[in-house]
Amino acid sequence: MNTAVIKINSLDQALMLSRAYKEGEIKLNVSKLARELNCSRKTLSRRLNGIAPKKTRNRKRYLDDYKHLIYKYLCDEQRNFDYIDHIYYFMKREHGITCTRSTFFRYIKDNEELSKKFKNNKTNSFVERFETAPGQQAQFDMKEKVKLTDKNGTQTVVYIPTLTLSWSRYNYRQVILKPTTDNLLIFLAQTFEEIGGVPKELVIDNLKAFVEKPRQSAKDKALLNSKFEEFCKDYGITPMPCMPYRPETKGKTETQNKIIDQLKNYNGHYSGLPDIHDKLEKINSEDNERPSQATRLPRNFLLEKEKGDLLPLPSKEIRSKYHLKLNEVYVTNESLFQYKYNKYSLPQEYIGKRVGLAVQNKELLVYYNGKIIEKHPITNNKFNIKEEHKLYYKKTDKQAIKESNQIILKELENIIYDND
Repeated sequence: MNTAVIKINSLDQALMLSRAYKEGEIKLNVSKLARELNCSRKTLSRRLNGIAPKKTRNRKRYLDDYKHLIYKYLCDEQRNFDYIDHIYYFMKREHGITCTRSTFFRYIKDNEELSKKFKNNKTNSFVERFETAPGQQAQFDMKEKVKLTDKNGTQTVVYIPTLTLSWSRYNYRQVILKPTTDNLLIFLAQTFEEIGGVPKELVIDNLKAFVEKPRQSAKDKALLNSKFEEFCKDYGITPMPCMPYRPETKGKTETQNKIIDQLKNYNGHYSGLPDIHDKLEKINSEDNERPSQATRLPRNFLLEKEKGDLLPLPSKEIRSKYHLKLNEVYVTNESLFQYKYNKYSLPQEYIGKRVGLAVQNKELLVYYNGKIIEKHPITNNKFNIKEEHKLYYKKTDKQAIKESNQIILKELENIIYDND
């Protein structure tokens, strides 16, 4: 009687022969065969007993509906998403996605097409963490020359100072156009008003607006700007300048500067300076509502705990020295305001409102509700109208629209203003 030689080369073949194995038609050395198939004896036994592996269902993932949109944003040359965090919070803010941060990260990492859009931003260097008591210290830093582009392709360069309370990690940020000493002292004064108190120490880098000569060693003392030094005395603050090239000394603000890069996510879509303010406020508010990685608690929550340990604000008389000094003017129905007998334009949303004017470096800075909304070079022209303000009459002829500013200038010359 001939005996058939059966060769099993895979687990699938073992499953196919399960009936014959169970009925005793074939005999196998299960341990030896398991070694040959490079699998466990238990797995092979399950196949020989007719137990098939569960089929993996090809389920649709929640973020599959957003994949095309995410990829489109990451490929947009005007927008800038340096970190997965940035696109996650952008999608949450603008498109209302409801998945967790870890789910979003995993989805990006599992998708080669999406994950290759991000650089490896990890660093292997060790930085010692310094913790401070509540109310003890704040850290100041500034993101310089942030280039933002509006819908018309006009680029605006802004500076964004950040103050971080070292214990609660609470952050306050603002958009400014000129990093002068006066502007930065106004920012600090507004920040202390916002948080309701003053930290005992202020860690700063060697910004020219604050430091005239940096310290070169631990024993050295930095030569401070006289205005900044007076400000610190007025508020009872001990200034603590960093050593040059030692940004890790104020690592809490250096880390927070990455948050500001989210403003670049909207490049090519800004409607103007007010829109930049609004986006920064949203980003900053979200940041303070989220738990800090260091404390595992929301910054807003910890700020309330820290307030009682801050120094009290100085008197109103002292604080008024650092309030923004503005000349208030009225915006007419033609969306113009007057400065030294000349007219300057603003977006039409400011018609009928009062705005504040400040002059810096031959530029006219326009403020509304304490925020800068426009700037004009100071000229001797009777009318100074910006194209993006769209101060033209409705026309169906495209060529007429292009010529509209010239038409308005001629017609406005005949208008008599109350404040002329």
